[in-house]
Amino acid sequence: MIEKQTTRVTMIGIVYLLLTASTWAQGPNLVPPAPDRVANYWCTWYAQNYWIGRGTDLQDLKRVTNSNAREELNDHTVFNEKDGWATTYFDRDRSDFIFLIDHGWQTKEPSERIAGGPAFFNLIADPRDFPRYAGLEPKERLRVFNREIKALGWDSLGLWTRGDVTPEQARTFVEWSKYAGIRYWKIDGGDVHEFNSFKAKEELDPELILEYVTGAGGNINPKWDQDLTSYPSVYEVGGNQQQNMLRVLQHTDTFRTYDSSPLLMSVTTLRRTHDILKQTQQQPKYRGILNVQDDCNTAIGLGVLVASKRHPNWNERTLKGRDLHHQLSGKRHMQKRINEVERFGRWARLAPAFPAGQGVYLSSENELIDRCEFTEWDTWAANTYGKLVSQSAPAIMARNMPLPEVEIEGEPPYVCATSYPNGPTGIATEGRVKPENHWFHPRAKVTVKIKNAAQPIGIAGHYDELVLEFAGSIEGIRHVWAQDLLADQSVDIKDQVTLLSTKMIIDGELIDRVGTSAGDDGDLSAPGMLIKLDGDSLPEASDDFTPHVKPVSSLVEPTHYEGGYRGTATFARDPYGYRVKSSGTVPSVVLKPIPRSIHSGSATISWKMKAANNASTKNGFIVLSSDEDATAAVVAGAWFGANQITLFENVGKWDGPEKACKCEGELDCTAVIDLDARSLKLTVNGVEMESNFSESVTSINYIGFGVQNAETLFTEPVIK
Repeated sequence: MIEKQTTRVTMIGIVYLLLTASTWAQGPNLVPPAPDRVANYWCTWYAQNYWIGRGTDLQDLKRVTNSNAREELNDHTVFNEKDGWATTYFDRDRSDFIFLIDHGWQTKEPSERIAGGPAFFNLIADPRDFPRYAGLEPKERLRVFNREIKALGWDSLGLWTRGDVTPEQARTFVEWSKYAGIRYWKIDGGDVHEFNSFKAKEELDPELILEYVTGAGGNINPKWDQDLTSYPSVYEVGGNQQQNMLRVLQHTDTFRTYDSSPLLMSVTTLRRTHDILKQTQQQPKYRGILNVQDDCNTAIGLGVLVASKRHPNWNERTLKGRDLHHQLSGKRHMQKRINEVERFGRWARLAPAFPAGQGVYLSSENELIDRCEFTEWDTWAANTYGKLVSQSAPAIMARNMPLPEVEIEGEPPYVCATSYPNGPTGIATEGRVKPENHWFHPRAKVTVKIKNAAQPIGIAGHYDELVLEFAGSIEGIRHVWAQDLLADQSVDIKDQVTLLSTKMIIDGELIDRVGTSAGDDGDLSAPGMLIKLDGDSLPEASDDFTPHVKPVSSLVEPTHYEGGYRGTATFARDPYGYRVKSSGTVPSVVLKPIPRSIHSGSATISWKMKAANNASTKNGFIVLSSDEDATAAVVAGAWFGANQITLFENVGKWDGPEKACKCEGELDCTAVIDLDARSLKLTVNGVEMESNFSESVTSINYIGFGVQNAETLFTEPVIK
C-alpha cells in the first residue's frame, strides 16, 4: 500500500514553536536563499530499482536486475502527478538539488545516436521512454526536459552517462548541454584515460560540473569477511584504485566515493573519504570535490557534496512478504529520513563544499569497527548472504581545525567537524552498527574548537552535550540564535545554554528539540540545526588555530609474486603457462592487476586450459575481479569431469548455471564482458552461454585463475 505524503510540520514541532514564541525572542532567518548554482543532486537510481515489481510480492530476485531498472525510467515515473519522482518528491524546497536522471534515459537504438558515442553516452533522450520529446532535435529535447524539471522547482536537470567518447563527440555533447542549460553530468565510469569530456567543457562551458569515478571495488571495502583491526578502502595507500583516484581528482569537478551497502553505508563511506583526504590535503592540484552519496549528516561535518537517492516509499515492493529495497534496507529506515537531505541542502547554501586538496585534514588514530550479517533483503551481493560483514573508519575526522574531543562510556559515535573556507563550522555525529543492533546512535560529550565566533555553526546528529570552545570570552553576547535548518526563523536560546567564559555548553536534548522542530510528522531524521552568536567583538582565533599536518603521499606498490599474481591457490610457472592447484572444496583464486582497468564498454578475454593430472575432479575458471580478493568478481569456465561450462558471479560457493559441452583435452575459451550491459558471454570449444551480473562488480581491475579441488593448466589470458 502506498503511503500518503507526510504533513509538513509535526504536532510536537507546532507545540514547541508556540511555546518558544511566547518565551524566547524571535530572531532572523539564518538560512539564506538558494544559490543560482548547486552541485548536490537527487538521483533516480534507487527509485528505478524499487519500481521493479512495485505493488507485488516477489518470490525471488530474478527480476531485480540492472536492465529492468533501466526500463523503469520513463515519462510516467518521472512526471505523473500522483507519485512521479520529479512531481512529488522533496516538495519542501527542491531548489537545493539537481534532479539527475540515471541509467536508462538515453536511446537504445544505435541508428538514433546522431553524434555517435557508446550505448550509454550519446545524450539522446529515448523517444519511446519520453514521447513528449519525440521529434525534437537532441539539444532541444534536453532544453525542454530541463525546462520542465526546473518548472517543478528543482535546480535543473542532471544527466547520467557511462563510457568513452572521442574529442569530437565530447565537444558536441558539451555544446548540446550548454544550449539546454544542463549543469551536471554524472559520468559513472569511463572517459578517465583522456578526459575528453572534461577538456571540452573547460573550453566550451566551464560552468558545467562533471563528476568522474574510479569505482570502489564493490559496495563494501575489501577484506570485509576477515577478522582485522582495520578495513581500508581501495583508495588507501597501496590500494588498487589509489593511483587512479589521485589522477582523476586532478581532472574532475566532483568525485563520488561510490555506492555503499545501506546497512554499513556510513562507515564504508567515511573510510573511503578518510583514505582520500589524508593523501590529497593541502595540494590544490586535487581540485575535485568529494561526493559521499547519501551521508547527509556527515557531509555537514566534512565539507563534501551529496548525491541523495533516498525516497519515501516503503512496503510497496516485497520479497516473501517483507519490504525489498537493496539500497535502503535496515533498521535505520532511510525511507523515513527525508528531512536529513532537505536540511543538508539548506546548510549548503551557507557552507559550500570544497575540494579534496584544499586545507588540512586530521583523523584520530582510534578506528571504530561496525559489523552485521547481510541477507538477500539487504543487498544484491549474494556473496555476503549469511555472513558477518566488517567495516571500519576513524572515530573522529576534521578538516581545517583541531580534532574534536569525545567523552563517553561505552561505544562512541563517529564525529566529524570542519571549518569551512568561507567561515562557518559544521559538526556532525553519526550512528553505529553492531551484530546485535543494526542501528544505534550513542550520545557523547563532544568538545569542538570554533575559529570564528561570528560565523554560523551547523550541528547534525545526537549528543549528550556539545561544548563549543572559542578563542576568547563570549559571556557578553546578547543572543544565541538557533533554528532547525528547515525553519525560516530563529529563536534565542541564550537562557537555555551554559556560558562559561570561552565555552558554550549545549544540552543534547535542546539540540534534539530545536533541530527537529520544523520536521515532518513521522520523519526519523537526526536533528539538524544552526546557531549564530550575536554580540560585539566576537572572538576569532589566530592562524595557529589550523593544525600543521603532513599529507600521506607515498605510493606503496603491492607485493609481486611469480608473474605478478597473488592469491590462495598453489601457483607455479609451467611450460604450458601456469599450473594452478587447490585442495579441498573451497574455491581458490590467484589474481594480478591488469595494465588498464576496465570501467565501461566491453572487453574480450581469450585463454586455453586443460587438466593437469588424471584426478577425478577437474575444473578451471578465468576470474575477472574488481578487487584483489575476488569478493566482487565474475567467474567463467568449465567443470571438465561433468562436461559442463558455466559462468557466475562469485558468492563464495561456486554454483552457477551450466551448459553441456565436451570438455576433453584442451579447451579453447573466450569470455566477452560488457560493463555497460553488465553481461558476460562465454564460449568454450564453440559452445556459448551468457549471463548477467550485478552492480557489485563495478569495474575489472584484476584477472586470474580459479580452481576447486583440482589441478589445472592455463595459458596467459589475452585481453582485447
